[in-house]
Amino acid sequence: MLEKKLIIASALLFLITCSIIWNLSVQRINLYEKNITLVEEITTENQLKDTESRLFELYNISKKNVIFLRDLIELDLKTNTPIAITQQKLSRFLNIDNNYFQVRLIDRRGMETIRIENKSNPVTTNTQYKGDRDYFKKALALPKGEVYISEIELNVENQEVEVPHRPTIRFFTPIYFQNELKGIVGLNLNATHWLDNFKGQNISFLNSKNEVFHSSDNEKPYGTLKTDLSKKNSFGHPYYHVRKINHDGKHLWTLYTKADLASIQDQLSAYKKSTYTTSAILTLGLMILLGIVYMLYKRNKQVNALNKIVTQQLNERDTLLKEIHHRVKNNLQVITSLLSLQSSFINDEKIKALFRYSQYRINSMAIIHEMLYKSNDLSRIDYGRYVNQLATTLIASMKGRNKIIDLKLEAEELHLNLDTSVPLGLMINEIITNSLKYGFKNKDKGLITIKFEKAQYPNYLLHIGDNGSGFSETVNFRNTKSLGLKLIHMLSLQLKGNIEKDNSEEGTHYIITFQEIEQIS
Repeated sequence: MLEKKLIIASALLFLITCSIIWNLSVQRINLYEKNITLVEEITTENQLKDTESRLFELYNISKKNVIFLRDLIELDLKTNTPIAITQQKLSRFLNIDNNYFQVRLIDRRGMETIRIENKSNPVTTNTQYKGDRDYFKKALALPKGEVYISEIELNVENQEVEVPHRPTIRFFTPIYFQNELKGIVGLNLNATHWLDNFKGQNISFLNSKNEVFHSSDNEKPYGTLKTDLSKKNSFGHPYYHVRKINHDGKHLWTLYTKADLASIQDQLSAYKKSTYTTSAILTLGLMILLGIVYMLYKRNKQVNALNKIVTQQLNERDTLLKEIHHRVKNNLQVITSLLSLQSSFINDEKIKALFRYSQYRINSMAIIHEMLYKSNDLSRIDYGRYVNQLATTLIASMKGRNKIIDLKLEAEELHLNLDTSVPLGLMINEIITNSLKYGFKNKDKGLITIKFEKAQYPNYLLHIGDNGSGFSETVNFRNTKSLGLKLIHMLSLQLKGNIEKDNSEEGTHYIITFQEIEQIS
C-alpha cells in the first residue's frame, strides 16, 4: 500500500515538476529577450553619451582657443607688435590643430583686418566686409569676455553655398584695447574634419533645422532628414535610439543611432534553442532524479534518527556541564562560607582582612560559573553584565549601600570564554578592591570607571580606575610587596598582556592590554 502511494506521489511530482520546468523556460526566454534588448539600449545610450561628451569637449576647447587668440591679439596691440608677426602666430596656431580652417580679426566697422586660412597660402589679403553678417552683429554686441557660437551650417559666400561643402561652427569674441572695443576675433571650426572622427561608428548628427551633417544610414548630407526616427518593429522595439542635446541652451543637436535588431533576433533564436533543449534533457532525466531523491529520503530517515541521538547526547552534555558549573559555584560558595566562619575566630584585623579579600577573589570566580550555569551558551559569558555584577557586589560589600560610590561601565557586545574570564575577573577584582580600600578610604563619594575596547586583533584594551586619592609616592607600582599588585601583574602576563599606570587623570587609573586565551577542549 505504501509503495502504491509512493508511485502515485512520484507521478504527480513528475507532472508538477515538468510543468514548472517548461513554464520557467518560457519565462527565461522572455526575460532574456528583455535583457538583451536592455543591453542594446544601454550600449547605444552609452555610445550617444560618449558622442555628446566629445561634442561638449569640442565646444569647450574651441571657446578656450578663441579666448586664447583674443588674449594673444590684445597683447600684441598693447606691445605695438607688427600685424605681420600677429599673422604668423595665428598661422602657426592653425597648423597645430586641423580641426580649424580659419582665424579672422574683424574691426568694429565690419572689415576683416586679418584672415588666416589653414592651407598652402595661409595669409590672404583678400579680406572682405562682414559688417552685414548676423554672427558679426551678435558677437560685437557681446559683453567683454563672452563668446558667440553659431549654429553648425554650410559656409556661405556671396549668398551662395561654398562648393565643395565646408560645414562650420563659428566662435567669436570681442577684442578690447585700453577698455575700447576694437572688433571681434573669430575661429572657424572645420566641422567635416571633426565629424570624420566618427566614421565607422553607428552615429548620425542633425542640426537644429533637422538637417543631416553626418550620417551612418545613407542619408543625403546637408539635406532634411527623411527617416522616421520613431519607427518600431513588430515586437515594439525602436529601430533608432535618439538623444537631443544642446550647448548653453542654444545650439540644439540631435544624435541618433540604429539599433542592431538583427543581432538581437539571432541571439534570441540561439537562446530559445538552448533553453528548450535543456528543458527536454531535464524532463528525460527527471525520473532518474526522483528515484535518487527517494533513495536519499530513505537514507535521510536514517540520518535523522542518528541526529536525534546526537542531539540528545549534546543536550545531556550541556545539562551535565551546567550541573558542573552549578556545583563549582556551590563549592566556591562553601569555601567562601568556611573562610567567613574561620575568620570569625580571628581577632587580628589584618589576618581577618586577608580572609575577606580571599572571599572576594573566590566570589569573582563563583559569579562566572553561576552565569555559565544560567546561560544558553556554555562557552562564553556576557562580560559587561559580569563586570557590572562583580563591581556592584564589591562596592556593596566593602562600602555599604549608604556610601555613594558610582560605577561607569562601557563593555557592549563583549563575550569572553572561561579561560579568559577567570584571570581577567580576578584582576578587575583586585583593582576595584584596592580602589575601595585605599582610594576611597576616607571618602563617602567616588567614581569607578571601567571601559573595554577592541584593539588590533587579537588584543583588547581595558581602561579601569577611580577618582580617589591616588597612589602614595612611597609605593612603587612595578616593584611592590602588595599581594594584590603582584597578583595583578601575574594575571596580566597570564593574559599575554601588559599593564600600564595612567597618570594623566586624577586618582588611580590603569591601561591593560590583554588577549583572549585560546580555550583547549
